[in-house]
Amino acid sequence: MIAPFYCELSEKHPSLMFLTVDVDELTEFSTTWDIKATPTFFFLKDGQQIDKLVGANKPELQKKITAILDLVTPHQK
Repeated sequence: MIAPFYCELSEKHPSLMFLTVDVDELTEFSTTWDIKATPTFFFLKDGQQIDKLVGANKPELQKKITAILDLVTPHQK
Protein backbone atom coordinates (compact mmCIF):
# COMPACT_ATOMS: atom_id res chain seq x y z
CA MET A 1 0.00 0.00 0.00
CA ILE A 2 2.77 2.44 0.79
CA ALA A 3 5.04 1.49 -2.14
CA PRO A 4 3.56 4.06 -4.59
CA PHE A 5 3.89 6.82 -1.95
CA TYR A 6 7.48 5.75 -1.24
CA CYS A 7 8.23 5.88 -4.97
CA GLU A 8 6.64 9.33 -5.18
CA LEU A 9 8.80 10.56 -2.29
CA SER A 10 11.94 9.23 -3.99
CA GLU A 11 11.07 11.15 -7.16
CA LYS A 12 10.22 14.31 -5.22
CA HIS A 13 13.49 14.26 -3.24
CA PRO A 14 16.34 13.28 -5.59
CA SER A 15 18.93 14.57 -3.10
CA LEU A 16 18.08 11.60 -0.85
CA MET A 17 18.78 7.95 -1.58
CA PHE A 18 15.79 5.62 -1.34
CA LEU A 19 16.36 1.87 -1.31
CA THR A 20 14.12 -1.15 -0.98
CA VAL A 21 15.17 -4.54 0.30
CA ASP A 22 13.26 -7.79 -0.07
CA VAL A 23 13.68 -9.24 3.42
CA ASP A 24 12.38 -12.62 2.24
CA GLU A 25 15.33 -12.77 -0.17
CA LEU A 26 17.86 -11.29 2.28
CA THR A 27 16.96 -12.90 5.59
CA GLU A 28 20.39 -12.13 7.06
CA PHE A 29 19.78 -8.44 6.39
CA SER A 30 16.50 -8.50 8.31
CA THR A 31 18.23 -10.19 11.24
CA THR A 32 21.19 -7.81 11.24
CA TRP A 33 18.92 -4.73 11.07
CA ASP A 34 16.42 -6.20 13.57
CA ILE A 35 13.46 -5.96 11.19
CA LYS A 36 10.43 -7.47 12.92
CA ALA A 37 7.67 -6.03 10.71
CA THR A 38 7.27 -4.65 7.22
CA PRO A 39 7.47 -2.07 6.09
CA THR A 40 10.36 -0.77 8.18
CA PHE A 41 12.06 2.46 7.13
CA PHE A 42 15.59 3.29 8.25
CA PHE A 43 17.01 6.79 8.00
CA LEU A 44 20.78 7.00 7.79
CA LYS A 45 23.25 9.84 7.66
CA ASP A 46 26.95 9.22 7.06
CA GLY A 47 26.32 5.48 7.44
CA GLN A 48 24.73 5.81 10.88
CA GLN A 49 21.09 5.16 11.68
CA ILE A 50 19.48 8.38 12.86
CA ASP A 51 15.83 7.33 12.83
CA LYS A 52 13.49 4.43 12.14
CA LEU A 53 9.81 4.03 11.30
CA VAL A 54 7.88 0.76 11.49
CA GLY A 55 4.58 0.55 9.66
CA ALA A 56 2.88 2.09 6.65
CA ASN A 57 2.14 5.47 8.22
CA LYS A 58 2.22 7.98 5.34
CA PRO A 59 2.00 11.18 7.46
CA GLU A 60 4.76 9.97 9.78
CA LEU A 61 6.96 8.93 6.85
CA GLN A 62 6.50 12.36 5.27
CA LYS A 63 7.33 14.00 8.60
CA LYS A 64 10.53 12.00 8.96
CA ILE A 65 11.58 12.74 5.36
CA THR A 66 11.04 16.46 6.04
CA ALA A 67 13.16 16.19 9.21
CA ILE A 68 15.94 14.44 7.26
CA LEU A 69 15.83 17.13 4.59
CA ASP A 70 16.25 19.74 7.32
CA LEU A 71 19.37 17.90 8.49
CA VAL A 72 21.00 17.51 5.08
CA THR A 73 19.94 20.73 3.38
CA PRO A 74 21.72 23.90 4.45
CA HIS A 75 19.27 26.65 5.27
CA GLN A 76 19.50 29.78 3.17
CA LYS A 77 19.32 33.12 4.97
